[in-house]
Amino acid sequence: MSSQDVTYPDRGPVVAPPSPGPMSTRGVFGSRFVPSVVVLVLALLGGALAWLVGETMLDYFRPSREAAAQAYNFQALGQEMAKASARNGAVAFGALGGLLGAAMGLAGGVARRSVIASLVGMLVGLILGALAGALPSFAIMPWYWNHRNDELVMTSLTVPLLIHAGLWSGVGLAAGLAFGMGSGYKGRRFVGVLLAGLAGAVIGTIVFEFLGGLLFPMARTVEPFSATPGTRLLARICVAGFIGLGAILSLPERRPREAASEPLGAR
Repeated sequence: MSSQDVTYPDRGPVVAPPSPGPMSTRGVFGSRFVPSVVVLVLALLGGALAWLVGETMLDYFRPSREAAAQAYNFQALGQEMAKASARNGAVAFGALGGLLGAAMGLAGGVARRSVIASLVGMLVGLILGALAGALPSFAIMPWYWNHRNDELVMTSLTVPLLIHAGLWSGVGLAAGLAFGMGSGYKGRRFVGVLLAGLAGAVIGTIVFEFLGGLLFPMARTVEPFSATPGTRLLARICVAGFIGLGAILSLPERRPREAASEPLGAR
């Protein structure tokens, strides 16, 4: 018995509880570090898979042969091109929303350590994400096609940013919703992860616009579909990565339970 131990005649020695060691510090760090890595990896994987689908289906829809044969009937050809661009956008960005939503739903369930929550989050993310990614294309893509040669569209940096944000913001909301459902969030935390997904999509869009214009000035990154596979991949990675980071910020702090140390005979 050390000199610091206190002895009671009827209870015996009372020893002070041991101070937390290095293992408890690693437990606090690891409890949030591992889910964060899983969330980010799954988000980036969802974006990469969406890029593969987009590249496979790139320009799948084209004008009809009748419209293409009428070289001087610009109105008919323009209408056909507007419809085709809307459908191509719906396929590419619907895949982005669906696959990223499924990935984020899975990530939320994994962070929660629940198989059922993972499946529910994946299903919700797949369906709502696909809708959120595809539907805006039917309005935005034809508008862009009909105004692509306008001076404001060609010279302004704001218009391309708004177009991309309009196409991808719904993807962020759906991904945040799927992550929140997979994680079992409720109330303010659920609203918070929705806003985090939206903010991640907007920030990812801004970062893509900046990097695309700076690093790839000839790749036409201001258009809904940029000119090269690498820049199209960059767009999806930026959006998916920042949505993943937004979800990571919503993860709760988890601390290991510390066993209560009671003096001998205290009951």
